[in-house]
Amino acid sequence: MMSDALSREKIVNGAALLPEETVRDLLGALDGWVLTEDGKAIECQLTTKTFLKAQALAALAGGIGELANHHPDLSYGWGYCRIRFSTHSAGGVTMNDLICASRLNSVL
Repeated sequence: MMSDALSREKIVNGAALLPEETVRDLLGALDGWVLTEDGKAIECQLTTKTFLKAQALAALAGGIGELANHHPDLSYGWGYCRIRFSTHSAGGVTMNDLICASRLNSVL
């Protein structure tokens, strides 16, 4: 599965901005992830039955980001956890964002 291979890729400093078409193609292998309207980030919104489960998902996503030194923007509340990856230094989506999303999917 392409998503499994993606999760094993290495995070690189200075990753290049990806063309929107490439991002859309690669998102096809990442269940639940979409390109934001402005095309500058990818995000996933997960639903939960409790606040604590949403908080745990945010902590999990944060932990994956911390290990990769590539931190997501997180928001959560009762019943949801929204995770957004973007490479601010590149001004949009890089392979690092897709790798982190794939790593998160592999543990969900």
